[in-house]
Amino acid sequence: MLEDQQDSIAAVSARLKHVRESLGFDKRGFAEGANMSEQAYGAFENGKRELSLQAAKKLRKRYRLSLEFLYYGITDDLPTRISKYL
Repeated sequence: MLEDQQDSIAAVSARLKHVRESLGFDKRGFAEGANMSEQAYGAFENGKRELSLQAAKKLRKRYRLSLEFLYYGITDDLPTRISKYL
């Protein structure tokens, strides 16, 4: 499911959760690391809101998650520490 190239809210939220868990973070720690509140991040991971470009850029900057991965599941440009769990 992570590489199915879907940009649906459900697919994006599943990718967010999988990466967060793979890196060993709880929601609060993952959100704070990307300079977001737990509430804001939680809405993206729980599929309550679409991932905004601003939030995606914060995740890209902190965790090196490509926008192609976040929105479409393309894993080509992910760091090895993340892609090895996918």
